[in-house]
Amino acid sequence: MIRKQYSAALTATCVILGVIIGVQVNTVKQQRMTTENQRLSEATAALNQLQTEHDVLQEQNKALEKTLKEYQEGNFGEEMEQLLSFAGLTEVSGTGVTVMLNDSSTKGGSDMNAYLVHAEDLLAVVNELYAAGAEAVSINGQRMVGNSAITCAGSIVMVNGVRVAAPFEIKAVGEADVLDSALHFPGGVVDNLSPWGIEISVRKEAAVTVPAYTQTALFKQTEEEE
Repeated sequence: MIRKQYSAALTATCVILGVIIGVQVNTVKQQRMTTENQRLSEATAALNQLQTEHDVLQEQNKALEKTLKEYQEGNFGEEMEQLLSFAGLTEVSGTGVTVMLNDSSTKGGSDMNAYLVHAEDLLAVVNELYAAGAEAVSINGQRMVGNSAITCAGSIVMVNGVRVAAPFEIKAVGEADVLDSALHFPGGVVDNLSPWGIEISVRKEAAVTVPAYTQTALFKQTEEEE
């Protein structure tokens, strides 16, 4: 009798354990399926997000390619030309003046430097030309731009870091009559240099060409400063 009760109890226990194990197995499977589905859902969402971003970038790339093509085809050529001209990176031609300056031939005087053309003399002429509306100015072929420098070390004059020497040829594009009048204005540049015997002449031109600024000059200046 006892043995039968023990056997029945053992059987019931095994059945209960089997049911518990089965429930746990099903629960684990369901959790795994839920986790896998969640991961799949997250991966799908991430993939969709990447696809959306990719589409946006493609559209932006197409727009940039279109803009580049328009520039290459010259649709914005006039605007680009104006910007390059303003920066001094293109040759400029038109009416204007040519100014020639040379050292004085006078041998007298205790300070011979006073009879030489110095950086400040060139700067005075350039400033006067710009004040009179010059569009472009060059000194001995060196184009004057925003970062140009005219310096003097003794009798040596440097323009854009390039050594230049007398006679100095200054070319300016603009209204010739206005530029000429500005330089000959009473008490102006010509009047200030004449007493020292500095040779200065202004010639009005129907066509004058000012060359483009070259980066080579800037590199030379940087190397010498170092």
